Amino acid sequence: MITLGYFSLLGLACLVALADWRKAIYMAILLDFLRDPVRKMDPSESVLITISVLGLWAVITVSAWMRSRNQIQIAFREHPRVFSAIRYLAIAMIPGSILSLALYQGGYKMVGLGVISYLAPFAGILLGYLISRRPKDISGFMMFYCIVNGIALTGVIAEYSGANWPALGGLRGMEWIRYSGQETVKLIGGLYRSPDIMGLHAAQVVMFSLTLAIQKSRRQSPIWIVLALFGCLCLLLSGRRKMLGMPLVFLAVLALLTYIRKITRVQAIVVPIVAAAALIGGVFLVATDEYVGTEYMNFAGTLFTSGVERYQEVVVGSVQGTIIQSGVLGEGIGTATQGSYHLMQHDRRQGRNRFSSGGWQEDGVSRIFRELGLFGVIFVVLSAWSLIRAIMSAVQRVPASWHGAVAQLCMISIVVANLASFTVSHQQFSGDPPSALLVLIVLGIAFGVTSIAKARKIKQLERRPRHSAA
Repeated sequence: MITLGYFSLLGLACLVALADWRKAIYMAILLDFLRDPVRKMDPSESVLITISVLGLWAVITVSAWMRSRNQIQIAFREHPRVFSAIRYLAIAMIPGSILSLALYQGGYKMVGLGVISYLAPFAGILLGYLISRRPKDISGFMMFYCIVNGIALTGVIAEYSGANWPALGGLRGMEWIRYSGQETVKLIGGLYRSPDIMGLHAAQVVMFSLTLAIQKSRRQSPIWIVLALFGCLCLLLSGRRKMLGMPLVFLAVLALLTYIRKITRVQAIVVPIVAAAALIGGVFLVATDEYVGTEYMNFAGTLFTSGVERYQEVVVGSVQGTIIQSGVLGEGIGTATQGSYHLMQHDRRQGRNRFSSGGWQEDGVSRIFRELGLFGVIFVVLSAWSLIRAIMSAVQRVPASWHGAVAQLCMISIVVANLASFTVSHQQFSGDPPSALLVLIVLGIAFGVTSIAKARKIKQLERRPRHSAA
């Protein structure tokens, strides 16, 4: 019954998207959360429930494209390097696609899965740019996301407290634990389907809330600071180091970017916010010491004691192992993408898996080496460089004295924090395109801020009095 209700709401959202894609985005954010508890309460626990929301995002993207073609053309004219990045990435996928089609019986399915996981994020840039055309929608988008997932994160506390709800915890038969020294850390997913997904959303809530705290009035800032602290607690209980590090990367990158752009007024805002958050957080941890197990505190501390070593082991070691195992050509697009296991089952039964060694790659870098090969990696680097140059150009065209410059830098910092997480673990992005889509929506908003600044400058010039010649 609950599954039928979910799919009915999904169908309604698709109809809304055809009429007003902006409203449908809010429904997509809500359904993006609801799919996890619905799947856990469904007897079949069908993976279709998880991937179904991708159809809604596809309808939203097509509807936005059809209704905003002129604005999209303007976007590509203002940011031509973004289009170059898409072209380079398309070229990078050609050899890997040919390999998958040639080596696997279900190769066309793997090509479809892989291509969607690589190109879907660019739809996010498009949507983010269009959202920013209405400046009020930027804060509305972030606030709605924080409210929905802030409520969802209460399931983390419920699971940690031992509540016995059907929607809590992992899928049937799944229990996540992590060994840290002599301690065993139980990873908590709450209402989400896994600790990784929960940790990712909690990290986004923290970063979005801090961005809103910086942008909003002093009267509203404490609300977002409290929500950010709650998100940090959930991050702690997720037991995922890479997620714990995301807000730290966000703050570090934001501090660096504001220093480079010489936006000194941000220090007057950020420093008190961080100080207040640290004070409240310290009091909270002391007050709840008997409620939050020391194993979670100790494991969080390994982010600083073992983080670099773990990063080198996961990324550098995995890349070397992947090249030795898969060769310079790789094994084909989709082979290391989340969900490919189900597509390759027939090949395994028929003994045709001699070409594939199994998708053990956790980090995003080695995944690219395995799927696209060395040739593909070269063009991925070119694509990334084009995107970086596009971001640099967009930032330089926004006046540092305008308040929108800070919002733009916050968006870029959020993207960098997610990129850092992707390099360590790609599963939550490649296996769940809506998660990657969200990050690229934020990047699209950053590009859109440049267009807002340009329009603002034109209006200021038009308002200036014109002096006729004597």
